[in-house]
Amino acid sequence: MTHEVAATLRGRITHGEFRPGMRLPSERALAARLGVSRVTVVRALTRLRLEGLVVTRHGSGTFVATTDRLLDTIASHPALPPRPGEGAADLLDLRWATTAGPADLIQVVRAACHDALPAALHGDGTTGAGLDALTERLAHYLTRSGLSTRPGQLTLTSGAMTGLGLVLDVAGPPGGLAVTETPSYPGALRMLAQQKRRTLGWPAGAADWDSGYLARLLRAGSPGVLYVQPDGHNPTGASMPPSTRETIGRIAAAAGWLVVADETMRPLHLAGDPATSLAAADHRVIVVSSLSKTVWGGLHLGWIRAPAGLTRQLRNAAAATGAGPSALDQITAAQLLPSLDLVIERRRRLLTENLQHLEHRLRGVGQARLRWHSPAGGITLWLDLHPRSSHEVVRECARLGVLLEPASTYAVDGRDDRHLRIPFTVPPPILDRVADALTQVLESKT
Repeated sequence: MTHEVAATLRGRITHGEFRPGMRLPSERALAARLGVSRVTVVRALTRLRLEGLVVTRHGSGTFVATTDRLLDTIASHPALPPRPGEGAADLLDLRWATTAGPADLIQVVRAACHDALPAALHGDGTTGAGLDALTERLAHYLTRSGLSTRPGQLTLTSGAMTGLGLVLDVAGPPGGLAVTETPSYPGALRMLAQQKRRTLGWPAGAADWDSGYLARLLRAGSPGVLYVQPDGHNPTGASMPPSTRETIGRIAAAAGWLVVADETMRPLHLAGDPATSLAAADHRVIVVSSLSKTVWGGLHLGWIRAPAGLTRQLRNAAAATGAGPSALDQITAAQLLPSLDLVIERRRRLLTENLQHLEHRLRGVGQARLRWHSPAGGITLWLDLHPRSSHEVVRECARLGVLLEPASTYAVDGRDDRHLRIPFTVPPPILDRVADALTQVLESKT
């Protein structure tokens, strides 16, 4: 019985019902609520105390511990109900690399609502002094982070892809040429397709990013749009080499190409110091980014950093289309910015632990057939499954209750069938389940 009570309390803590720093009900109240003896509750709490999940302060009670993993799960267990007729207890859905919000965001939202919401309610919820104040704070934050930015260069949006859409709308009519890395973020590929742009793939990742090949692509036709993810590239996690960054500045921007750098993953660097922002070397480079991965996908706050002349057009377009953040997102982000570095640093530390655990497990999978480059940043690992088929492995993992996305989703031409993306946002026990499924699938047939 002690084991069951401990498991119940552990589940309520890890799923956020009992939050970090919260005082638990008394032992007597817990015993009555769970229908067990007080002795059983005391023993269960002793177990949780040894696990570091709770702390007892004499005279005050027992509290949920404020450990990093309780403050920030990075991603909750994305479980779905089992499919009819299937034996898995639940489905682990890792088709999207989403992030859960840190627990300390609760206090940020409360403070924002208390301090700034009453005044914001007098406006229309999208424009006004709050928007201007947040723009100034964000410009200061970006400058302090290494990318000198003036408020007049920023357009606030509801997300990075919203920003990319605005840039493509303002830059010119639909159609024309686009070049992007392959593999690349599927959302960006969809955005380029919606703009009816003929998109050419430039092989990217730790073993690619060929500067010479890029130069030939850019010189092959009329100037168009170059969309890149220089840091924490999604899905490979690679960082663009300095020589390639120099090529983009020297050839792409100089030849009239519209260069858009997606820096959503840039703060989540996991190995060494991040390289200089592409926009820091050339003022013509446009940056799109957001807080969706560094903080929470539920905080719809993104931005575009562009030359001041283009920013005026972007702001008009954002106002006309309702592409900006809501007042609630604005005041929350403004309250969060002073502590954002602490949130990011903790998240980087936890992601590094997750990645190390996942790589350790994968080294023993598939009779050493798996290959990968350890990501320099971001939240995903890009596995080379050759000679196995990505679609086949995804199908077999789904049979075991682990849902993954095949590599073709990330390829410009949709033809990649040898890679697999594994988000390492979930905690080690969940990553063990992924590794176990891959082991079973890859060792079942060679």
